[in-house]
Amino acid sequence: MAKKITLTVNESLSAKIEEWRSSFNLSRLFQEAVSEAIKKKEEFQRMLSGTADIPKIVERLKAEKRGTLEKAAEAGKAEGGAWAARAHYEELVAAVAAIGSMAPTEEPHGDRASIDAESRSLESWELRRGMAGMDEKELKDTRLSYRDGWRTGVSGLWDLVKEKLDDV
Repeated sequence: MAKKITLTVNESLSAKIEEWRSSFNLSRLFQEAVSEAIKKKEEFQRMLSGTADIPKIVERLKAEKRGTLEKAAEAGKAEGGAWAARAHYEELVAAVAAIGSMAPTEEPHGDRASIDAESRSLESWELRRGMAGMDEKELKDTRLSYRDGWRTGVSGLWDLVKEKLDDV
């Protein structure tokens, strides 16, 4: 039988929850989050008592890393698409050309405006995520995922609109 509990959240989160309530199963989200937190605590307790299953821990951490990289790419894609939607025609064309000439793992080069936009977007995202204390290699991997997502977002918006611009 399911047991009810009361959860207290701040006003800001409460407003967001109300806004998005129909999009989420809050009970399931809470159960998954708490279950995962308990699982992590239990694994840590087993490790302290010498019964840790290191291969399981490695697999879990790999999955979490993949999740982090996927979230970075998704955030980059959303923010790249948003930038492209606001960009002026010449900025957007220059950004798409620069993106087309870069390898996915390459630092941005080409048009100064698009380089600055990508870099500012990345810096802002890093600040919001509190990534300053991250290991340098992990930070590099996460930045690459974000940049790849940002470029995908810009290119994706361009692909949606470019043919419609031929009518001018």
